[in-house]
Amino acid sequence: MVPKSLSIILAVRKYSLSLQKDELMEELIRKMIHDLRMQVLEKVPEYGTFSVVYERYENPDKSIALSHIILKVTAVKYEGKETQRFLELATMNYPSPYGCERTVGFGTTKDILRILEDSDESLFQKIMKAIPEMARDLEDA
Repeated sequence: MVPKSLSIILAVRKYSLSLQKDELMEELIRKMIHDLRMQVLEKVPEYGTFSVVYERYENPDKSIALSHIILKVTAVKYEGKETQRFLELATMNYPSPYGCERTVGFGTTKDILRILEDSDESLFQKIMKAIPEMARDLEDA
């Protein structure tokens, strides 16, 4: 039988590790948003197509079934939509061939930059909510 004091210490340690994982994930998402914004400023034109611009990081929280988290901006490739862009969140769980994508923003380059503003907590919250949902989708695949 485990002494009660040891059980409490183990529970506190588990809670502390959980907080550290949450903090790492939050830091990662904030960094992704910031770094992608810097790339959009440099590489995404107001008009026309361009190569996909993205930030891709390994998932620091091994308790959810994702190996990588990707935030990217892509051009809409339809005639008459040359100024429109998608802001997408993607998750992968290598070595599985499956991935999951979700549109988290849409609009012109200026609209995407506005969404990616460091002060915009709505994108951060949207991504933090979507990641566990997307992990569950990948588990079901």
